[in-house]
Amino acid sequence: MTLRVAIPDTSLTDCTDLRQKTEKVGSLARALAVFRVETVYIYDTGKLSNEMKRDVSLLSKILRYMDTPQYLRKQSFPKSQSLKFAGLLPPLRTRSHPLETKINELQEGSVRWGLQARPGQIDLGFDKLVNYPKTVSERDPTLFRVKKIKPQIVLEIIEREDVSDYWGFRVERVYNLAKFLEESDDSTRIGFSRKAPFFNQIEKDLKSTIAGTQSVLAVFGGPSHGILEFFENEREIVKSHIDFWANTIPDQGTETVRLEEALFVSLGLLNSSVGTIITKPGFHM
Repeated sequence: MTLRVAIPDTSLTDCTDLRQKTEKVGSLARALAVFRVETVYIYDTGKLSNEMKRDVSLLSKILRYMDTPQYLRKQSFPKSQSLKFAGLLPPLRTRSHPLETKINELQEGSVRWGLQARPGQIDLGFDKLVNYPKTVSERDPTLFRVKKIKPQIVLEIIEREDVSDYWGFRVERVYNLAKFLEESDDSTRIGFSRKAPFFNQIEKDLKSTIAGTQSVLAVFGGPSHGILEFFENEREIVKSHIDFWANTIPDQGTETVRLEEALFVSLGLLNSSVGTIITKPGFHM
């Protein structure tokens, strides 16, 4: 069961400065985490000027920064101008961002991100480092599970897929959306558009299809272009690889709907309709 989301590389083009861009990415990340998205893809549109292409790296960096637990951010992300307004970002408070800091609070079976702090020792965000015989990255977090706590702590490396609860999101780039959609035919591919049928009109067929795939790839347009408007030369190809088109905000009261607003509304409807089929458990089930 998986829920994946694809957003365009133009996602920040409606922002005028670094502060606005940072705050927008914070809202996007909150939507992704609230509705338990496992992977967010940033797809290439070919619509960005050379100057604006820097925003793609910024979008990816801040999303990855937010998914990283607070206790590892300084090591994973050295101080830089692009993170000048990181203090404005809201905490995600996913299970992958634990608050415990005392080593005596560690329990068998606990899962935590960690980094190599020094030879033979891992930083898991506690007041003491934990011994581990192998070498892992000092910059990119590794996921650990606690196998034993007595007579000494024993760790094992695992993958996100091995965790039964929701454990945050990956960030990846997609350079050819048409090809990516074609290769994602094992998922139910949904394109969101104000020109599409209302969500309640397709919900019955959508639920039936998702019950079979147990996987959704939700594709969104950007601030000034819908999905198909990005790909004038590949319009029919892209269109043919979308299983359902949905309008989740019929009769919208504003001329435009921002990407972060579309994410909250659309993913919220999916969560209410098929969330238990496509996502791992979160809080307050």
